[in-house]
Formats: sequence, structure tokens, C-alpha cells
Amino acid sequence: MQRMMITDFDGTLFRSDRTVAEKDLESLRRLGEQGVIRVIATGRNLYSFMKAAPADLPVDYLVFSTGVGIARYPDPADNMIREASLSHGACLYIKGVFDSFGFDYMVHGVVPEGHRFVYHRHTPENPDFDTRLSFYDGLSEPMNGSFSGPASQFLAITREARASELFASVSEALADFTVIRTTSPFDGTSTWLEVFPKGICKSEAVSYLAEQCGVSSSHTMAVGNDYNDEDLLHWSGQGFVVGNAPDDLKASFAAVSDNDTCGVSEAIGRWAVTSA
Repeated sequence: MQRMMITDFDGTLFRSDRTVAEKDLESLRRLGEQGVIRVIATGRNLYSFMKAAPADLPVDYLVFSTGVGIARYPDPADNMIREASLSHGACLYIKGVFDSFGFDYMVHGVVPEGHRFVYHRHTPENPDFDTRLSFYDGLSEPMNGSFSGPASQFLAITREARASELFASVSEALADFTVIRTTSPFDGTSTWLEVFPKGICKSEAVSYLAEQCGVSSSHTMAVGNDYNDEDLLHWSGQGFVVGNAPDDLKASFAAVSDNDTCGVSEAIGRWAVTSA
């Protein structure tokens, strides 16, 4: 019986001090020794993930940009399995919707250039937007009215307090695409709204990968911390959220310790017991 373990990265495996605990690394190594397939499913693009990941990260596959890309690990850039993109026409449509909402947004290039992007802003002050621009210093440029596409994703950053209502409105306006809401990994409060090709999400990408590896969803477990993990947690045979997840997610899934106290290792231990 082949099994698969999937973990989110930021706020789940990745700690507040921007490191991965040795205990969690050892838990992943032991899974590998047991023949369990280990997968990272992250919202980060390939460049951003490789910039943050420890050199000795013991995993087998990487799902990045929320499912836009799937690759073998290590050396994912040279071992791409699948990638997706938004067409020129789709980009123009999404741009029009984002402009109508007055969003500050970024449009990322297609894989493997997903770390490069153009951006447009409607508001003079958006600290989280500025932080992300600084993170990608030298890799972005203002849209200046011209945009050709295609793209891997759109990303709007907003400080709007009514995040749930805003997410619902944007999802309705972009019903032909996948719209995902997540919390900023930078300031921990701003809402990010990401738009991908229809059907692209963590659960779809991991489901595709599991089928290729001959793994049933009932023989999988997933650990996450935010709303962009919710579909994956529902899909997996057993879903866990770390203690720093929003309260409504902790009410829906089994909760473990937070990301700073090795919640991933706790989830692996509990899964090993229940699946034995």
C-alpha cells in the first residue's frame, strides 16, 4: 500500500524565524525510509520557495504556485512534471475585474519565469504590497497600461476588513477561474486574492500527482494553516491544521501544535498511529 504525506510550507512547516525545525526534518526523513511519498504544496512560486527552503529538505515532490506547477524534488526546475497558465484573453478579463475593484495587484509570468511580474496599483499606501515588491526587488516592473500575457497567476493584496465578503464577490465575478483567498505571509493580516486557471488548486494538483504515483486519497494525509489549504485538507484521507490556523479551520479539521512547535511532526505521528 503506497502512502503520501503532503504539507503546506509557510506557517505550517516553515517557522516564524524562517527556518524548518530539525525535528520536522527528521520526521520527513523517517517517512522516506518507510517508503512514504513526501510532498510540499505551497502557494509560493518556484523562485520564492527555493530561496526559502533549507538545502537538505527531504521531500520527493513540489507543488508550487498553488498547483500551477508540479515538479520532482530536488532540482525542480529541471524536473517539471506539469505546468498551467492563463491565456492572453483570460488575463485581459481578470485585469478588467481587478481594476473595477480598485485592487493593487501583480501578474506573474509563466513557469519557469513565475518569479517575474508586472504590477499595477490603485492606492497610494499598501505596506504589504510594498513589502512584496521589495522581496522581488529587480524582478518586477510597473504595468504602465500595457500588458500582453499569458501569465501563471494574478495576485491582489488588500487590507479590506470584510475579507470573506470581498472573496465571495471576486469569486462570483471570476466564476470561470479559480480564486483562492489566503493571509499574507509577510504581515499576517492583509488578504491576498489569487486567480489561477479554472480547476487549478492544491487538491487538484496533488490528486493528479497521487494518481501518477498510484496512491489513493484515502492513503494520504495533509497539514495546512490557512484558507488556501482548505480544499487539500478536505481531499486528503486525513487533514490536520496547525495551532496558528484560523479558528474556523481548527473547528473543521484535527488541530495539532503550531508551526513553531513542530505541529507537522505531531500530525505525522497521529497519522502513523491511525493508519497503522
